[in-house]
Amino acid sequence: MNRYLTLTKTFIAAISMSEPQDKRRKVMITILSLFGVFGVLLPVTIAMGVLVNLMTQTLIPVGCESLGIQLMFHIICLFTLIFGINVIFNEFYFSNDIEYLLPWPLKAYQIIASKFTAAFINENFMQFFLVIACIVGYGIATGMGIFHWIISIIGVITLPIIPLVYCAIASMLLMAFTKIIRNKDLIQRLSVALMFIMITALVGSIGFLQNMDIDNYVETLASGDQQFLNVMNYVFPNVTLFVEAFTQGSLLALLAYIAINAIAVAIMIGLSELLYFRGVIGLTSANSSKKTTDLDKLLKSCKQRKPRVSYFLKEVRILTRTPVFFTNCIAVNFIWPLFVYAMLKIQQFDFDIVQLRQLYADKDMKLQLFFLLISVGVSVIVAAISSLSSNAISREGKHFSFMKYIPVSYWTQWNMKAFVGILFPAAGVLVFLIPACIILHMPIIHIAMYTLLSLMSISFVSYMGIYIDSIQPKLIWDDEMSALRENYNTFFSMAISIAFTVVICLGGFFLFCNTKISIASTALILIIILAVANITVLSITLKSGVRNIQEQEET
Repeated sequence: MNRYLTLTKTFIAAISMSEPQDKRRKVMITILSLFGVFGVLLPVTIAMGVLVNLMTQTLIPVGCESLGIQLMFHIICLFTLIFGINVIFNEFYFSNDIEYLLPWPLKAYQIIASKFTAAFINENFMQFFLVIACIVGYGIATGMGIFHWIISIIGVITLPIIPLVYCAIASMLLMAFTKIIRNKDLIQRLSVALMFIMITALVGSIGFLQNMDIDNYVETLASGDQQFLNVMNYVFPNVTLFVEAFTQGSLLALLAYIAINAIAVAIMIGLSELLYFRGVIGLTSANSSKKTTDLDKLLKSCKQRKPRVSYFLKEVRILTRTPVFFTNCIAVNFIWPLFVYAMLKIQQFDFDIVQLRQLYADKDMKLQLFFLLISVGVSVIVAAISSLSSNAISREGKHFSFMKYIPVSYWTQWNMKAFVGILFPAAGVLVFLIPACIILHMPIIHIAMYTLLSLMSISFVSYMGIYIDSIQPKLIWDDEMSALRENYNTFFSMAISIAFTVVICLGGFFLFCNTKISIASTALILIIILAVANITVLSITLKSGVRNIQEQEET
């Protein structure tokens, strides 16, 4: 037990963000944390709680009030399974500590149990709040008693266990009996393939969303004719038992829920003794079959370029050649229209190109205001979600010293990272925005105005993200996914971006609706606000951004 606890603490410390190095950074991190809590965490959890509350109230009259929260728990477990497989593979087999652990007199179950616990705690922080939100939403709708609330606490802590156990068992079986996955690059490519498969499935299902009706769906859910729910009850039996335990106050269901989690963990621990060392011994992070390159050929292939160009190409190559970075930082910039289209279909919003074209030609104020605000809102959100800037310094990892010793000024490096952070989100937004403007036959001056607003919005997010990442970058990570998912700076940047979007878009909407101000004046005000925001973040960067890099300790 002592070895298990010691290893667990070590693994948690290894994959967590490091502590701020001085008082100034601690204050900044505290302020950013407040933005993260009130800008992202609370709104998402409140929205989840409200959704479950509405579903429960709708199902109460037909006596099936627990089906709504049961459905949400299944969805949470499914997402844990999908995103957890990459985390478990990397933590179990491709972390840098493996070569140090194997020579020690440690049992396989001790390593697996500790790594599983560390991954479980670090990867499910957000999920804990979502589960709490679901339970609170259900409890308020049904007037749940104190005993039921006490029982529900157990599920908040333990619900993600079964999905992650599935990931752990699958990883051990694959690594022990096959040679399919022998390095982290391959599993990252498989993750990319899985993401595109999910996108394809989403595109194929969008057509069904147009006729989606919440009342019909709830009626189908109540009648038991719900294939997804039936299948998930078999895949995640723990959800059914937990819902029965806290909704009905059933001690028998609670004991069965605890037992099924204990059995799952016991099976994982037992298999680890048989399979883990068989799969982990001899692994290398790099592909040993790669041929070494002759030094003379390497030197001949090198080209001399200007420092700015070389540094820019270095950043682009890292992003495009690393599957995790490519998926999470680049590809995400170009798939956002799918989700917008799906939302329009769910809302049953029918639009006709000819009609919209005519409305814009007739100078419809609402349509012009929509494009004005959407140019800012979408640009800010896309730039924030791509996290290109908010982990620009963290991506350096153990090569952070490279930034300090190359003959390129910090300001040049900073600007090239910011330019990359502007380039891909701008391409992802403008490649859809400009054609839409052309299709609607908008005047050139309007297209230029929307483009300017978009670029200014993305520029603000880019420089802000890098500055936030410079305060306390996550330089210690075993795999690229950790540099993204376990980096709080991405979370902080997104929170500020969402808050900025809400203020700008709602402010612009109410300003236009409650005054006699023209669209041109509204656009001018937005441009001035964005200009001030960019000047402010650039001033902060010039004042202390480079200092943050200089004072950052090397890893």
